[in-house]
Amino acid sequence: MSGTSDTNDWIYERFLEIEQHKDHCDVLPFRIIALKDAGFLAKVKGLYAYISFYHMPWKYYTPGSWVAIAPSLIGKEFSCKIHKVDKDQNSILLDGALPQFKQAVLTIGEVYNGLVIQITDAGLIIDIGCHFDWKYGSLTGFLHASKFVDNAKVSDFTPGQEITTVYQKAHDHGQLIFCSDKDKYDWQMGIPQALVGQKMWAKVIRRPGSKKVDLLVRGKYKAKLEVDKQTDAPSHKRKIKKLKNELSDGGIIHCTVTGLNKKHRTLLISWPAEPETDVDSGNSILNHLDNETKDILANLKNKT
Repeated sequence: MSGTSDTNDWIYERFLEIEQHKDHCDVLPFRIIALKDAGFLAKVKGLYAYISFYHMPWKYYTPGSWVAIAPSLIGKEFSCKIHKVDKDQNSILLDGALPQFKQAVLTIGEVYNGLVIQITDAGLIIDIGCHFDWKYGSLTGFLHASKFVDNAKVSDFTPGQEITTVYQKAHDHGQLIFCSDKDKYDWQMGIPQALVGQKMWAKVIRRPGSKKVDLLVRGKYKAKLEVDKQTDAPSHKRKIKKLKNELSDGGIIHCTVTGLNKKHRTLLISWPAEPETDVDSGNSILNHLDNETKDILANLKNKT
């Protein structure tokens, strides 16, 4: 019986403390525990409490958006004030609708993870606040159906689904705009096109059960090996073909970007007269690579 009495005394003291915090308009941390009807079960100062969707630190147009992100909020802490206390009913209501987040700095062209919070005929409304573990609150934006990857359709998505997005821009009224095809975005921005004429590295990708070899410049842009009919002798062509067949999956070759096929989003590359496949060779070709490529190759070396 004494244990029950001690517990009741502790709860009573906590409620008195909570009332004082309410009277002083103190800002307190609270933790999300579970999804409830129209809100969340939470804990503040060791006591269970309730916070409605309306009193959460940010707003959505539909309650369904809260349901969609609820699993990612469990266990997260935010700030609140005490909205109402009822000792007789053991009831505490929280108000988290107060300024508490720093502004996130987004980088155009950067990849962010998001959650689908609403589906429309034109596309998806997503929230990438989860990418930052909700430390900056909600960061909602629109992903138009025309910018889906692999010709996906709106019907392929469900609320709460995780999605990888690329940040494109923000409209004047603040809405974020995303796309989900990083490769398409880079080509629209002219990033691969700027590599023409530069010495680069390309990663070798071998498909299981196939002799076909794919080459990815900088590990991400599709490339096609071109042979210069005027300068490449038959013996060199045979050497290139032999080396290409011998390349292992995940290997690296040094090459020069000679052109591009914009329609198929493919870079055209050539090997030098004496092809190099060793990342760690330290030969003169490395001295002609751009700084970003040198850094990438250095990281590859350190990881191996």
